[in-house]
Amino acid sequence: MKKFRFSLDKVLEYKRQVLGLMKSELSRLQLKLRETEKKIEDTNREFEANSKNLTAKMRNGMPSHIIAVYKDYLGRLNRRVISLAEEKKKIANAMAAKRKEIVKMNSDISGLERLRDKQLGEYHAEEIKEQELFIEEFVSHTANSRAV
Repeated sequence: MKKFRFSLDKVLEYKRQVLGLMKSELSRLQLKLRETEKKIEDTNREFEANSKNLTAKMRNGMPSHIIAVYKDYLGRLNRRVISLAEEKKKIANAMAAKRKEIVKMNSDISGLERLRDKQLGEYHAEEIKEQELFIEEFVSHTANSRAV
């Protein structure tokens, strides 16, 4: 009997490779999300520090043009936080979509693996039947040879 060969083996290997790429992409997105969260935290800290600094300097008396510069800078920091929060949301959405793709690919792979296992089981059953048939023929041939 010829050796077992799963006809969809190439497809299974391809899907496994694609799954690996998807997981790498998800890892890259997770790293990007952490970096964006850190940027948000840093920008918020900078905003707080400059806001406290402005308040302290205003108590001690500060020219209005310097106050305007501080307020403009604080406004830019605030817009940066908003922009980073939107970027974080986009990254989180991309991660959710990538997770769904990974789940689907895992499902496809496990379906192919179940099919391969089923076909392998059928192959082994057929192999056992052939061996039993060979043994029966051998025994009957040997018995016939002795009878002659």
